[in-house]
Amino acid sequence: MKPISLYLVSILFSSCAFSHYTQPLYKDMLSWFKTPTDIAPWQLQQSGQQWILRATTMQDGGGHVFFNPLNQRCIVSVPHKFYDMGTLPIGQFIYDTLCQVMVSNSHQRYVKSPDTYPMDFSKRPYNIHNAALIAYQTHNINAKVFQIHGFSNKKRRTKQGKTADVIVSQGKTSNLTGQQLTSCLSQLGLTTFLYGTSIKELGGTKNIVHKLGLQPHSFIHIELSKPTRTRLRQESSLLKKFTTCLSRII
Repeated sequence: MKPISLYLVSILFSSCAFSHYTQPLYKDMLSWFKTPTDIAPWQLQQSGQQWILRATTMQDGGGHVFFNPLNQRCIVSVPHKFYDMGTLPIGQFIYDTLCQVMVSNSHQRYVKSPDTYPMDFSKRPYNIHNAALIAYQTHNINAKVFQIHGFSNKKRRTKQGKTADVIVSQGKTSNLTGQQLTSCLSQLGLTTFLYGTSIKELGGTKNIVHKLGLQPHSFIHIELSKPTRTRLRQESSLLKKFTTCLSRII
């Protein structure tokens, strides 16, 4: 690609990322992580050291934000808790035992949206989920974002996809962090592949989070097969070891 073309691409990407940083919800969340307060129409709740913003409407896609400053500096994202069965209790455990922040959807991703954007957080550009990711990483530049998804082996086309327990992705490319996580999960007896390296197919190749301007390779998309989600929910020791693998790369 010619230098002028690369320049135009970088300008376009920067403009796209910058647009997210100027949205009102981003500014609200930037302040919220310093001093949790009401952000209408979300409802503020406190439970011990934990602060919660709960959606009371479908405005801007709804969504919940959970924040416990006593935990470590990372985020767990559960964007499809109704559709990807089992991802919420898995994400909840990771939040309870490891990460300071959890974000989740409050409405099914296929319900009719009140505006022109889809309710699906992996496709919706403006929502409290994305605002929280950007704002939190602004305060904690090295924070990792673990997004938990489900997938069906039957819908995979390749041999690897049909046998996978876990598929890890950091986007179009990966770095040592992705390799370390893949290796750690494999050592637990989970058949784990790294997208772009050991497997070429993934369910979330167009995830909007990749366009938010987060730190390179800090967004880690983790797809779990249905049997793996069941095992993680039923085998507490395996879920603890799974979470330990995440803790080793933050």
